[in-house]
Amino acid sequence: MKIKHGFLVYENGNDEITWVVPHSGPSLETPTSRDDNSDTVASLCWMKIGGKLIVSTMPRKRMMGIDFNRDAPPMRKSIKYYGWFRDNKNPEDLQEYREKYAWVSKNRIDYTRRLKIYNDFWNEVKASGRTVVFIHRKFTRLKNFPSAMDLVAYRDYGFSRHLLRKTVERVNKKHGQLLRKISKNYKNAIIMEEQRVVERVLEVFGNFDINNIDSEYRGHMISDIEKIKKMANPKIVKKLENKLTPANLMMGVRSALRNGGDVEVTLESIFKGEKAIGKIKSISRSKNVIQIESNAFMNYWYPNETSDIILDIVNEIKPMMKITNYLKEKSWPFSFLKS
Repeated sequence: MKIKHGFLVYENGNDEITWVVPHSGPSLETPTSRDDNSDTVASLCWMKIGGKLIVSTMPRKRMMGIDFNRDAPPMRKSIKYYGWFRDNKNPEDLQEYREKYAWVSKNRIDYTRRLKIYNDFWNEVKASGRTVVFIHRKFTRLKNFPSAMDLVAYRDYGFSRHLLRKTVERVNKKHGQLLRKISKNYKNAIIMEEQRVVERVLEVFGNFDINNIDSEYRGHMISDIEKIKKMANPKIVKKLENKLTPANLMMGVRSALRNGGDVEVTLESIFKGEKAIGKIKSISRSKNVIQIESNAFMNYWYPNETSDIILDIVNEIKPMMKITNYLKEKSWPFSFLKS
């Protein structure tokens, strides 16, 4: 074990694979500001087959730490936005900043200190084995249903979507019994999480008017409502469209889940990896990179089984690595594989 400023590094034999958990730091300010138990699942993967495990110990909140899954901000902009984050000014601009940049800085000294931690983290990733697996958490919300785990190919910088699609089919078939078994509890967990979100919105904003809540909350809620429109009973959908209330929303969630099938492993059904694409492009020239977004419910209730599914995915993509490396060396596009 190596204790670094802002992250931990564990090494165990196998130098071919590296497990990276960029959002495992403490939950400061809000309970959802870390990737729930992604570190648990990644550590189980590491314990089972070895390699290197890099675990963030920094909160991802921009004022209080560093989001390693974003780009480094320009110094002047990071100092300017520090005051905006402190005073919660211009929420639309703050959300846009969160989407792109990793931290804000109180002053030049603060900026330099955080930049060093950020660079040390990514240099550790670059100095790792040929295959890098980023482990994240996705919320147990309706908008993410029916995905229990979402694979991200980083716009083909990591692996070919064409090849990963075959991997997802085989993994779903192999673990189909487990996925069918957990589906009922998974749906119940979604109901509880949606109820938590409703309570949180009422607590923070004092009402349930979608036009009067911050863009981050509004975006997630709109995604949930879109899923309700696709899956719920038409009468309930019409009622929700006529008036958005906590009761109507929860009625729509329950109806959608009743009509929904079993959960499954998916390929870029939710995430595309675009928030970290700058750093991924820089390391993908010499490494095979994949991102796995495992559901919070899976991480907490079934961490051992979740790690087994991830290891099966890794074993499935091993034969692809030679092909991927060859294409990168020849500078051929992944689209070549589709022929």
